[in-house]
Formats: sequence, structure tokens, C-alpha cells
Amino acid sequence: MARINLLDPLLSSRIAAGEVIERPQSVLRELLDNALDAGADEIRVTIDGGGIDKLSVSDNGSGIAREDLQLLGARHATSKIHTQDDLYDIHTLGFRGEALYSIGAVSKLTVSTFSSETNEGSTLVIDNGKRKEITSSSPDKGTIVSSENLFSEIPARRSFLKRASSEASMCRQLLVSKALAFPHVRFTLISDGAIRLDWPKCDTLKERVMFLYRGDGIADADVEALHFDGDSFTVDIIAGNSAVKRSDRKEIRVYVNNRPVDEYSIVQAVTYGYGELLPGGSFPYAAVFINDSPELVDFNIHPAKREVKIRNRAEIHHAITTLLQNGIKRKIPEITPVQNEFYLENTKKQDTEFIPERKTTPSYYIPQQRTSESKVTERISQEYREKDSKWLEKAKALQEAREKMKNEAPLPVKEEEKDEGIPIRYIGQAFHLFLIAERGDELYLVDQHAAHERILYDELLSQKTVQSLLVPIKLELDSIGDEFLQKNAEVYTKLGIMLSRTGDGIWEINALPASCRAIESEIIDFIESSRLDEKELEAKLFAVIACKAAIKAGDDIDRWSAEALLEKVFKLSEPACPHGRTFLIKLKEKDLRLMVGRTQ
Repeated sequence: MARINLLDPLLSSRIAAGEVIERPQSVLRELLDNALDAGADEIRVTIDGGGIDKLSVSDNGSGIAREDLQLLGARHATSKIHTQDDLYDIHTLGFRGEALYSIGAVSKLTVSTFSSETNEGSTLVIDNGKRKEITSSSPDKGTIVSSENLFSEIPARRSFLKRASSEASMCRQLLVSKALAFPHVRFTLISDGAIRLDWPKCDTLKERVMFLYRGDGIADADVEALHFDGDSFTVDIIAGNSAVKRSDRKEIRVYVNNRPVDEYSIVQAVTYGYGELLPGGSFPYAAVFINDSPELVDFNIHPAKREVKIRNRAEIHHAITTLLQNGIKRKIPEITPVQNEFYLENTKKQDTEFIPERKTTPSYYIPQQRTSESKVTERISQEYREKDSKWLEKAKALQEAREKMKNEAPLPVKEEEKDEGIPIRYIGQAFHLFLIAERGDELYLVDQHAAHERILYDELLSQKTVQSLLVPIKLELDSIGDEFLQKNAEVYTKLGIMLSRTGDGIWEINALPASCRAIESEIIDFIESSRLDEKELEAKLFAVIACKAAIKAGDDIDRWSAEALLEKVFKLSEPACPHGRTFLIKLKEKDLRLMVGRTQ
């Protein structure tokens, strides 16, 4: 008996459909692509039962001619490409001709459309692979495509679907992802009769992306819009500044020619671009929109079109990194009050009036790392105020003004200010960690360890004082480490670490930077494990040295040392430790008064 036979056409169509349609989210992805390709600027999505019972997409696009409905839903039937050359010059989201065919094989597919070219409407129904006659009913404009009872005839596939609420959530995530790249299109989502999303048309990408970011409590002022024009591509980035961060990469979104894609190299370029602006373990909010020449990209890799090959990836990678390095600035966090309606109505009351605790006390908090689950951010329109880029110059100017006033008019001056003679007034230490200082009408909290770490790091970069060792320190490296050092020993020499090879895998340290004498073991571990280029070696090595040598959290610090440290802090151009963590927070006097109900 023959063991090889041809599969039934319906069975083969359902097998093929499994590559394209996995769940309601997959159906929505394909229908949205078709609506956008039809030129729609208003798209409404309606789902019932998580999209399993029914999912429909209506648009106001150009519609489909009745004669085209004859082929619609057949495998590889498409209006997007016609020749092999078209495959390498794709300007549409869809092009494979598999979407409607696959949806019709695993559900009841209904396509009702009005063609703007022929001024006639038609409706086609394909019920689990069974094609019905075309009728003349249609909407007044555009197209409505619906999928009902997904996988009803394939129980094994249906059993793998999640609860209706989970499937609906995934559909919403997909709609958001698509909508970000099309600000000129209005998107509406209705789930089980309730409006879950309604994003109007926007003029710019930033306006559209802010619909998403505001949901996480991010203010417009904390987001930058960056643009770059390359030879064959453009890059637009909507990204948060150093005050906006999260603990994962989920909000680094990448789009290539308006398609959301999974492209690790671009995500890597974003993280490189932020560099030390964010502390270790933190990642930015960034939406990257790349428009590249169609002949330089290939989406014909997987039916879901989430993967892409980019021929000029290196240039795009460099452009993104440079754009972020030059465009995203560090921001000093501030403690700010959140004024409620009651407080605004009572700002003219006397300072001495006691304010009840409930409802009337303005709430306030120190901005923390943002998460999508954060509840407090729903009450706050702006967690941080704009960084004053000239804070150091203003501090110096304030001190000069004080000195001038002392000379011109001998007004009474506090004894502490006479003794200090520095731009800021040191108040004390809190929790054996924070130095508290006053400057003008601002109060500063400074992380003593991170601040001292940064100062030591900068001193190491500039001085590199070398101290010879009476007794060399021996190192024993594996073959990889030995080969690396043979090629890069001179890099360490430039950093003040003198190395010499005495045998196979055997090395000696003959000299170290003067500040490294107490942390030889950390230097040895660093040399044994690091395989970096010259620039990275210098930054990482000196960061390790500075971290180990700096004042620790929990250490007591005398007044003289604190004042000397604060004086150096105000000379820094960037108040951040070598690892990227901002170590300075400020609170304005007027905000502090607001917190306790003083209106002055």
C-alpha cells in the first residue's frame, strides 16, 4: 500500500495558516496592515470575547473592487506586488498574499467593502475554507473585515488560546504598537462594547508617542524628539531624558519603514547612545523610527514580518548612537509638591492657619524609577522640572554677588557664612549618606559616595600618577587572557599600570596608579577578566578604582571634608557617578513652603 499521498486542500490550507495565524492578535495584525495599505486615516477595531468570538476592523480606505473579490482570499493573491523585482522594492505593509487566505481557513471571514473607483459595494464570506457567493451589500465607505469563531473547527489550536481578557490585552498591545508609527491615523478600540482606546490624529510622532508615555506618568518636558538624515535613510527618535527609566527593555521600540520589528542591533545602539546617562540595570523609553530605502531592507523572512535584514545596518547603528549621545541630556531630579484643587483654592490664607491632614495637605514624593504598574504616577503630570543647565554658573554668580554686598554694605552676616566662604552653605549629614547643603533658594541632597566617586574618577583621568612597586605582583592568565595582554599591554601602560611578561601566561605588575595601592586585588581581578578596547578599559578601570577608594555609604564625614567635597561637586559639569547614577537632588524653598502650607 502506498504511504505517500497528497493532502486534502483544506487540511493543507490549515497547516499553512498556522504559520501566519496563531491567535486573535495575529488576525488583527494582518487586518490592520491591509487597512493602512488601503490609505485609511480612520480605523476602528471591535473585539468580542478577546477576539476569539469576533474581531472586526473597519476603515475608510479606498475599498476593493467587486472583480478583485473573486480572487480575494485565495492563497498568494495580492495587489501589492506583481513581479520578482517588486519583492525588493516594497512600499506596503502586506505583500505575501497569505493573510486573508489564512484567516478564512481557520474562522468565518467576512469582507464587506465599497470601492471608491467603481462606486459599488460587495460582500464576500469564506467560512473555514468554504467560499460563498459574493453579494451586493456593503458599508457606505471603506471596508469592514471580520473574523468569527477563531479555530472553532480546530479544537487543538483553540485550546492553546488564553483567557478572553488576556487575548484582548494582547490585541490592545498590538494596536498600540501599530498606531505609534501612524500619527495621521485615528485608531479606536472597542472591546466587549466598551471603548478601550481612542487615539485621535496627530501632527507629529512625538504627539502620538506621548499618548503612550503619559500613561506611565511621563511628562512632555521629559521627552525629546530627535531627527537625523542619512544618505539613504532617516531616523526619528522619541526618547525620554535621564529622568525617565525602567528596569527592562520593553519600551525600546524599533520601527523600520513603519513596521514594528525585533532588531537587537538597533536596541543595542539605543543603550549605547544613553551610555552612562542611566544607572546600571536601567533602560530608557525610546521609540526609534527608521525609514530606509526599500531595496536595502528585506522583510521576506517570516510571515509575521517581525524580522528584517538591513543592508546598511552599521551606518544606522552609528547614527542612532550619535544622535542619542548628542541629543539626550542629564537632568537633575527635584522634589516637587503636587498641588491639589483644595490647596490652590486656599493659597491666600494666613501662614499660621493649621491645615487639616485629609485632602488639604499637598502630597509630595521623591521621583523613583518608573514602572508601568506605578499608581502614584497617575496623579502626577510632571515628576521632574527642567534641569537648569547653568546651575553651576548661577551658584558662582550668587557667591560673587554676596561678596560684593559684603564689601559695599556691611550688613549682618551669619557667622557660618563668614567662616565658609563657599558658594553653598553646608548644613549637615543625613543617614550617614546624604550631605545637605543650601544654595540661594535651593536645598541640595548629595550622595556622598557617588559624588566622591565621580571626583576621584575625574582626578584619575587627568593625573594618572604612577607608583613603582618594590615587589612586583604576579599574574597567571589563561591562554585567552595571555594573548589579549600581549596585544594590549601598552593600553594598560597608558593607564599607569606597568605590565611585563615573564613566561607563558605569567605576567608581573611593576607599577600602579598611586590611588590603587590599597586595592591591588580588585586590579588583578579586573586585568584577568577584562577584554575591552582602550577607551572602555580606561573608563571601567578608573570607575572600579574610584568606587573602591571613595567615601562609603554609612561613613561619618567631618565638616571640613564635607565642605571640600561640596565645593568640588559644584565644579562638575555632570552630577553623575562613573556608573551613570545621578547623585544630586534639589528642593526649592518655595516648594518646601508649599509642602507645609506656607504661602508667604
